[in-house]
Amino acid sequence: MRDEIHGKWEAKVSFINQFKVKIELPDNVYYALFPSNYNYLTTINGDCHFIRLMSADFTWNMYCSNRPDFNTAVRNINISLYKNGYEMMQYVVPEQNASEERIRIGARIKELRQKQKIDAKTLAIRAGINPSNLSCIEQGHYSVGFDILSKIAYALNARVELVEKEKEEK
Repeated sequence: MRDEIHGKWEAKVSFINQFKVKIELPDNVYYALFPSNYNYLTTINGDCHFIRLMSADFTWNMYCSNRPDFNTAVRNINISLYKNGYEMMQYVVPEQNASEERIRIGARIKELRQKQKIDAKTLAIRAGINPSNLSCIEQGHYSVGFDILSKIAYALNARVELVEKEKEEK
């Protein structure tokens, strides 16, 4: 089991800045932590105890304990942090791939537009945006702001809303 913990299944933890920690799990899922205190940066002889503790805890909780769900692992790690004199994690969020989201949103706009049999130029005119910008949005090349996204949604007789991933996948 020791080889598995420190071999291919080891979690990697690193500081992004004084308030944000990045955790890389072996299945390439990244999570960012937002601690509230500088005490995480305490080093002993150049070695950061917090990083070693977090790496070991994530490795153990995610890959050596029958892979519990991430929230259970975070709860267990918070207990370990508390016992070691650290503040507990405040927020844990998956790191988002922005380009995948742009592509997904652009494809959804194009799908709604085609479903309603509207050409891109007509939609752009209705939304009050440049047709070439709409094309770039649909292809996922441009990051679209909320105001423009709202205009496009209104022109498609749709609305912008946040949908939980579980509901979206079903």
